[in-house]
Amino acid sequence: MANTKQRKLYLDFLRIIAIIFVIYNHTSEKGYYLYAFDAPFILKIIYIATGALIAVAVPIFFMISGSLLIPKEESIGDLYKKRVLRMVIVLILFSLLQYILLIVNDNVELSLRYFITHITTESIVAPYWYLYAYLAYLICLPLLRKMALNMTNKEFKYLFAAFLVVEGLLAAVLFIFNIGEMTAFFTIPFFNRVVIYPLLGYYMEHRMTKEQYTLKGALICIALMIAVLILIVVNTLHRNLPYEEFTTYDKGLFVTGFTMVLDAGVFYIVKLLFKDRTAPKGLEFIITALGSTVFGVYLIEDIIRSKTVVVYDAMVPYIGKFLSSWVWCVFVFLVGAVIIYIVKLIPGVKKLL
Repeated sequence: MANTKQRKLYLDFLRIIAIIFVIYNHTSEKGYYLYAFDAPFILKIIYIATGALIAVAVPIFFMISGSLLIPKEESIGDLYKKRVLRMVIVLILFSLLQYILLIVNDNVELSLRYFITHITTESIVAPYWYLYAYLAYLICLPLLRKMALNMTNKEFKYLFAAFLVVEGLLAAVLFIFNIGEMTAFFTIPFFNRVVIYPLLGYYMEHRMTKEQYTLKGALICIALMIAVLILIVVNTLHRNLPYEEFTTYDKGLFVTGFTMVLDAGVFYIVKLLFKDRTAPKGLEFIITALGSTVFGVYLIEDIIRSKTVVVYDAMVPYIGKFLSSWVWCVFVFLVGAVIIYIVKLIPGVKKLL
């Protein structure tokens, strides 16, 4: 049973939103890539805006982790025993599972060298890139703790403002005027996602007061988010990258550091919705139970997707590809949540997932 006493309900709700967004991100031409194909102009705008909005998923996960782990007091030894080791075990076990499936389904060669090479130089399956990024974050965590706990609120604001200027405004100006990308030598390590987003989550959870979460603040967030979405839509249309040139990490969307506005806005609004509100016990249990399965669902969602595409295909003639893809994503999440919830009842598994 999910432990509802020690879990923050709004964080579990954010986890659920984020994992459904992750699943949608993996629907390719069935949903996420729809903006790359011919469609009425208004629908193309909706598809691009949707693609931009779901980009909040991974940053939200890092923000949640930062809000929870940065304030914790634990030794470096405990960090490695409890967190780093767990993540390494998960990476190896689930990469092995995915490798076995590749051998069975795609005739990939059975080779220890192949497995070791791919697990060290690239992930066995593309979605597992997050496990490597999260490991990097955990290794940085002792330093992030020192940094965050000693920073003033003014310094936090400076960091976020600098990120928006360099990764947002400057990148947008260079693109709009067709100048190109900033030189790779101008790299600010604090702007890496495994640093900036955990710090943002910590700041919004522990430095912003309860009184700062207001309806007026939410309306400002919504206005800023709409402005960012318009910027992304306009420049994605201008970029007009052909579908044939899409890559694993470039889907044609115009993406800059301004997406931080979307990340912070979603976090702010969801936290406000749960502010001073007590959910009915039944609803609280459902949210915490589903939230507790999110990491496990992430690890197996691609397998479930491949086996349940018939759900998507059956709905397309009635409600179209866009809505069908969202229903499919929710279905994949719920199936995965049930599987993980049951698997976590096995002794020892709960600590891994």
